[in-house]
Amino acid sequence: MRTLLSLISLALLSSILWHCAEAENPPAIEYTNFTLKMNQSIGESDITQLAYQCDECSFAQFEAIPVPDGWQKSPTQVLIVPGEMRSVPSFEGVPDTLDFVPEIPGEEFRLIAKVLDVTVLEFAPNGFMALAEVMRDTIFRYPAGSRIHELTDPDGNSYVLFAYEVESKDFTEPDFQDANALIDYPGPQGWVYTTEIIDEELVMEANGIANVLTIRRTPSSVWQKR
Repeated sequence: MRTLLSLISLALLSSILWHCAEAENPPAIEYTNFTLKMNQSIGESDITQLAYQCDECSFAQFEAIPVPDGWQKSPTQVLIVPGEMRSVPSFEGVPDTLDFVPEIPGEEFRLIAKVLDVTVLEFAPNGFMALAEVMRDTIFRYPAGSRIHELTDPDGNSYVLFAYEVESKDFTEPDFQDANALIDYPGPQGWVYTTEIIDEELVMEANGIANVLTIRRTPSSVWQKR
């Protein structure tokens, strides 16, 4: 049960081929957006979860939150791409906001997403990899001249990295603008990793539904389907 709950959190290689585009690395970027999420299992199935995000919490405050029954903390991750949440979901009988940190006035966690379905790709002693269908309304904008990291499945479906686990807001590694930043990071068996500097802005929209690849190991990461 605990493994399944960990698997579903997102809102969660023996033969992979690694290829890095030969290009000069862009300047380092200062990242300011992080995901600190509490996830609640709902309904009869552990697959369906609600994700609540705190934008005001410090890493220490988030770490200190006791986890209630039926809840789980997501890994602390940095968003490596500028993004916008155009709207948030709302469901009858479900609170839109919740209070987990007493020292922050009001209800600091707000509902941002709902996990609808999960397909396990691989289990491993140190984690798992899975595809998830997530209800959210977001837009990511990768600027022209920046580096993107992609994993492509055997059918040609491409997933672009947008979140990566870090231990604090002052992290220094990895440098996602470095061509070798993820050279040793394993993806699902049979998937191909590539990285490139894009000439034009890449816009990725989730108009209500996002399909994501979640790699839950240390460090964890999340990739969105193009």
